[in-house]
Amino acid sequence: MRIIQITGYKNSGKTNLSTKIIEMFTEIGLKVGSLKHHGHGGIPLGFSNTDSEKHRKAGAAIAGVEGEGVFQFSAPDLSLEQLIDFYAFMKIDVLIVEGFKDQPFPKLVLLSEKEDRHLLDRVKNVKAVVSSFTLEDAAAYPTFKRDETDAFLSWLKQDMIDNKSDYAWK
Repeated sequence: MRIIQITGYKNSGKTNLSTKIIEMFTEIGLKVGSLKHHGHGGIPLGFSNTDSEKHRKAGAAIAGVEGEGVFQFSAPDLSLEQLIDFYAFMKIDVLIVEGFKDQPFPKLVLLSEKEDRHLLDRVKNVKAVVSSFTLEDAAAYPTFKRDETDAFLSWLKQDMIDNKSDYAWK
């Protein structure tokens, strides 16, 4: 399984770009998974006041519910690595991880404001930058403007083929 992490601050376009990447890899026949960090505080919608949440509070290590093709589970003690292992178990070819800024996976960094530039100094393993403004000092990374989606997707697909081991999980 290959992993690419999409990171940026709120409203930087992470979900929009993630969706385009998922569509691209799906169209070429890869099985794509996504894992999103809920960084807005609190429990994501769909878990509070549910029977599966009551099971979790009663001590279940993992509590899940399935219906109409949707499977949700809560597992308070699972690490990010264990969650990723779950996707690997499901035989995913490419996992898109959205958020989790401090994790070491190959990253695509989205910058929507010039004030966000410091994010490049904070995170590790940057593969490329997508920005709404011109970056004067980003020569260390392939850099794409937000409206260069086709060029960016073409670069990403080729980079993940050429440098497959850079993106490999375990």
